[in-house]
Amino acid sequence: MTLTTIPITHFSRLFLVFILSAAGFGGGFVQAQGDIPAQVLAYADMVLYNGKILTADEGFTVARAVAVRDGKILAIGDTDLILKMAGPKTTRINLEGKTVTPGFIDVHSNGAQGSHGPSGPNWFPYYTQIRFDKVDDGLRMIKAAVEKAPPGEWVFVNPFRTAAAYQLTQEMLDQIAPNHLLLVNLDNAIGLMNSKALSYIPDDAKSGLFRDKDGKPTGKIGGFAYGVLTYEILPYPQGEWLEEMIQKEKRRVAAIHRMGVTSLGARMSGLALTIVRELQRRGDVPMRIRVSTEMSRLNPHTERYLKRMGNLNGVGNEWFKISGMAFGAMDSTAGNAGHWTRTPMRNTEPWYAYGPYGHDKWKESAAGAENWQENSDYRNAYLAGKYGWNMTDVHAQGDGAVELALEIWDKINKETPIRGKAFGIVHGTMRPPDLAKRLAGYDAVLSMAPDYLFRGPRNVEYLEKQYGADAVAGYSPLRDLIDVGLKPVLEVTNTGVMREELDGQPTPDTKLLDNPALYMEAMEVFVTRKNLTTGKVWGQGQRIGRDEALKMATAWAARFYNDGEVMGTIEPGKLADLVILGGDYMTVPEEQISDLPVLKVVVGGKVTYEKPAN
Repeated sequence: MTLTTIPITHFSRLFLVFILSAAGFGGGFVQAQGDIPAQVLAYADMVLYNGKILTADEGFTVARAVAVRDGKILAIGDTDLILKMAGPKTTRINLEGKTVTPGFIDVHSNGAQGSHGPSGPNWFPYYTQIRFDKVDDGLRMIKAAVEKAPPGEWVFVNPFRTAAAYQLTQEMLDQIAPNHLLLVNLDNAIGLMNSKALSYIPDDAKSGLFRDKDGKPTGKIGGFAYGVLTYEILPYPQGEWLEEMIQKEKRRVAAIHRMGVTSLGARMSGLALTIVRELQRRGDVPMRIRVSTEMSRLNPHTERYLKRMGNLNGVGNEWFKISGMAFGAMDSTAGNAGHWTRTPMRNTEPWYAYGPYGHDKWKESAAGAENWQENSDYRNAYLAGKYGWNMTDVHAQGDGAVELALEIWDKINKETPIRGKAFGIVHGTMRPPDLAKRLAGYDAVLSMAPDYLFRGPRNVEYLEKQYGADAVAGYSPLRDLIDVGLKPVLEVTNTGVMREELDGQPTPDTKLLDNPALYMEAMEVFVTRKNLTTGKVWGQGQRIGRDEALKMATAWAARFYNDGEVMGTIEPGKLADLVILGGDYMTVPEEQISDLPVLKVVVGGKVTYEKPAN
């Protein structure tokens, strides 16, 4: 790769500094120039030199050195040139050939911030996660969980999504928990409640109650009823309980930052937002935060809320910004055979909770309403777009779910043009060519998670059995997406990766939380298309270059929250968020990209993390 040096004449703010430095004037010269503001002639706060600066800009410019001042990139160029911008108090970092990249931007970090709700272990003091394939086994496990809680308390049971879980009834729950408020989470938009808990659902959310042929509630709830329960009825942590959650969040944030992440985005409930803002107030978040608010998620009064609050899309600053509105997941995942697809699975299993086309979640959660679009997040997503918000951070895995998202975008676009507004969906499995072209028409932002094919054998085994090896090889089709003009984004620390311990026992995901190479692994597997556990290559024709993989984590990721003008590349005037890697990213063998350690992280021109010496 040809080294490109940015001429100093491009930097008007530095012109006088360059001339005067070359003439041998020192810092005292500023005092002699009363007619020139001191800021114009200030030295750089930090210079990094003798390295490989991967700017990740449009042309993937490579420089040898970079200067930082006032939290922003001052200049890039050759080492000799940049060192002339250093003064007596400038921090100098000799890279000794190492690579500097823009800070990594993690756009969908639900494990870090989005798990503070009924789908995560932190919301309830009495929480149990179980799996069962027979109803009797499930009832025994649920009864054991209920017996741990005092009468009158909320008890939350989160079973794996099997057919047996959907065979539970309210009568069964009443028998084992007559004196508790019991919620069995069948999905993050569908639940089953005992009679005592069901009595808490208010009249204005009763459209979300499932009913039998005689119109009697069955105890199963979905849609707006589940949303009101989640965000308005369930107990809100306070005192020591809230502080415990704050400390857990602090540990997660620190772990993610060690991976090189300098900007963290997530869809957030009100509680998650409260926790993150409190950590920021304490100075315990060394990263920039971007929020997709869940204000309208499963909310029966969305239009009322939007009119009261107004359009806050994009409101904030470089450290904290509201960047869009998130809604409930449109379908489920491969692990529970829940991808909602346009064609049926090749093979099914008796324990599958859904049909051969997977889980059409928004329709099902509407409690059987004939006009399900008006009783689900379909309506809320449309209203948000109508009032100027962007629809982002939406879970859509199967091609059926992606097509539904596009249907809503088409509807919004007839009233308000949305191209370039960062409308987006997350996870990135099925993206067929016809849908890819439609997504490109909106310049959509798509986050792509490597977990489904490339981290461990479990998900791949499910997918291969359900859809066949040929179909699975076409998952996460990065080459095709890029070739039609899309700029996909890296998604790394989502819920499946970042969940902490349950009932004091470490989960496999807890180990991933402690893996500082997690982000580098994600870039590596999209370059190699090799599963990290099995070594099998999936979709050789979908390989991308390591320059494109880096852009997925930086320049393209900045677009996800409309931050492309201020971050994501190393260019003059942009925020000085940087990662120093322990080697040469561009020349190390592809299978060793993940071996490059994150040595230092710089946020706003200050070193916020440094790898401890061995």
